[in-house]
Amino acid sequence: MSEELAYLSAREAIDRFAAQRLSPVEWMQALLARAERLAPAYGATVAIHAEEALAAARVAEARYRAGTARPLEGVPVAIKEETSVAGWRRTIGSWLHDEVPTAHHPIVDRLVRAGAIPHLQTAVPEFCVIPQTHSLRFGVTRNPWNRALTPGGSSGGSGAALAAGLAPLATGSDMGGSTRIPAALAGVYGYKPPFGRLASTPGEELFAFAVEGPLARTFDDLVLMQNAIAGPHPASYTGMPAERLASRYPDLDGALIGLALPGRDRPLCRDTRRGLEGAAEALRVRGARLEAIELDWDPATIGDVLIEAIFGIYFDEYLEAYSAADLERATPYLRWLVGRHRGRRNSILRAAALASQLHQELDAKLWSRGAKALLCPTVLTTEMPADLDVSVARTVDIEGQAVDSYLGWVFTQPFNLLSRYPALAVPSGRAVSGVPTSVQVVGPPYGDAAVFEVAFHLAAAGLTDLYRTAFPPAPSRGPHV
Repeated sequence: MSEELAYLSAREAIDRFAAQRLSPVEWMQALLARAERLAPAYGATVAIHAEEALAAARVAEARYRAGTARPLEGVPVAIKEETSVAGWRRTIGSWLHDEVPTAHHPIVDRLVRAGAIPHLQTAVPEFCVIPQTHSLRFGVTRNPWNRALTPGGSSGGSGAALAAGLAPLATGSDMGGSTRIPAALAGVYGYKPPFGRLASTPGEELFAFAVEGPLARTFDDLVLMQNAIAGPHPASYTGMPAERLASRYPDLDGALIGLALPGRDRPLCRDTRRGLEGAAEALRVRGARLEAIELDWDPATIGDVLIEAIFGIYFDEYLEAYSAADLERATPYLRWLVGRHRGRRNSILRAAALASQLHQELDAKLWSRGAKALLCPTVLTTEMPADLDVSVARTVDIEGQAVDSYLGWVFTQPFNLLSRYPALAVPSGRAVSGVPTSVQVVGPPYGDAAVFEVAFHLAAAGLTDLYRTAFPPAPSRGPHV
């Protein structure tokens, strides 16, 4: 299989399908064969649903011949294992959980109705609780750009699948950065929409901090996918009317964009800083007015408030059904987190008060002044080991400074706490480790279009489509740093 076919975008494939220059069956066969061959090297996939996917691809091929193709007809999409697909086993990466859903998650249903074809399930950490991806059930998921390092979590399998050329689109979910962190480390786009833009998991509509979202290698593909999955769904009462996003935007013409670096006591690796500065300059060239602001936010502290507002109850009530013997079957980091958070409940009211404080700060510095967006890092370093156990290695080094290994190296959690803010991870280059760098574009509440407008200009500047000029090294070369 050629690299060109493996890294074909959904938009390009749809055009070829329509012109009968490529068959959906041919493309699906090639991606499935690649997934079978590369699965041991990357640990990105936990199940490959070949027969079901090929049957759907034959239907797509017939629809193109009949002129009845839907917007994503015949496009393969990798599904995060946490996300329900009717008839597919769902374990959430744990030996403690095993079910076979009878209905699609709303975003899977919308994808299928748009013609997309789920073909892979992608790996997650146990119960999706850490920003790396490894578990006793699934093993270690590795970054295709450097297999010694993590592709992030908890949607790490989805990010790795895109980077490895196993799918053009993938689903993620994001409670503290779980879509954006893997997108950042895979060199792809990952979007955390504002709560309500997508219909949420039925039965979890009150968890406003946690949302599903799309991942894609190109900006145009991200727009295609987000437009397909946005909007209400009868299974959930949270879906808002969809805001259809454009794939092209006019010049920025003096638009104010805030440029935020971590506070003076927060380290940022030099490669990520270089990518952020390059993205800011690209936006200046395209007419934006960049203004530096300082956000003296501690991501680990914000993350604790966020996680305990959810998991304090989750660990006390959901996991109380498991005995001590059951928990011995859990991955060590899960047992550590149960002990760390059980009984430590930061209330929803405290989380809401902190969110209001963060919003008022940004409103004073940006939104009240008409700013279009905020540009900031997605992660503070790219060099996190693939098998890092946060219950053992409690700190990691960034530019000579020790930070919390669990939540201190990412800058995504504030925008989950600010649950109505859209936030998009956008590629910005590559680090010396080979792993991509990323910037985060954040908009004001429900400012989806503003975020996509800024991302479009970064894409148009040529910074963000890594897969046009480089591919991850062949897995036979082994892990490296």
